Amino acid sequence: MKRLIMALLACALLLGSGALADTAPANMEIPPEAIATQAEGELEAYDLEFPADMPLEAKNFVLFARAQFEKHPFEKLPKANEYTQWYYHDDREIGWCSVFQIYCAQHSGVQLIKHKQDVSVAADDVISAMEGRVGNVYYVFDAHGRWQQADKMEAIPKPGYIVIYGKRGSTPYTHVGIVESVTELGDGLYEMTTIEGNVNSTIKRMNYRYDATPKKKYFNMSVVPEAEITRENCQYTLHNKEWYITGFGATW
Repeated sequence: MKRLIMALLACALLLGSGALADTAPANMEIPPEAIATQAEGELEAYDLEFPADMPLEAKNFVLFARAQFEKHPFEKLPKANEYTQWYYHDDREIGWCSVFQIYCAQHSGVQLIKHKQDVSVAADDVISAMEGRVGNVYYVFDAHGRWQQADKMEAIPKPGYIVIYGKRGSTPYTHVGIVESVTELGDGLYEMTTIEGNVNSTIKRMNYRYDATPKKKYFNMSVVPEAEITRENCQYTLHNKEWYITGFGATW
């Protein structure tokens, strides 16, 4: 009984202080309301340039994710880490690429949506998926008309979009990351920098080339030629030689 009383008191104190306002436990049937996003200029900009029409929440999604990378640059994290504990509210050890993007989205004012949640999405809403399973991340974006399937259309990445990777001969929903920046090179070729959680148990910035019109299906990723590498603190090798880009979730 004493333990129960102490637990209730602790919970009351947390609620009173607003400490639970930014939590997003996995077992919530309805995701929390989007929290207020930081004002323009309140987050470190890292010399990034964004499209003029990019919403503030989408910009902050990128900047907050970049801040997490700068906090843990290539640091090997345990499978039970600050992101998984925030999401699951326990110490389970699990793949956390999607949990990482959920954490960044919620702390940036992006509205989170669960798979099969009955909710309307307006054209100017900035959204992401509150789903630990990568396949369900796809379903959320697809259900709301925000999915660009790479092998069925000329899927064009933008900063702040979600990128989902597949593995040839296996699932098309292997891993998820956040697009940090995009440079159009012409003829359907783009150079992309992404921020991704749980890449060999680390947060990494990946820099590679994406072909929106590949000659061979499921072979739409390539390395940046060494002589053309310009970005610092990135991994320039591909995740896995069998991986490809399945498509993009248009958060905005």
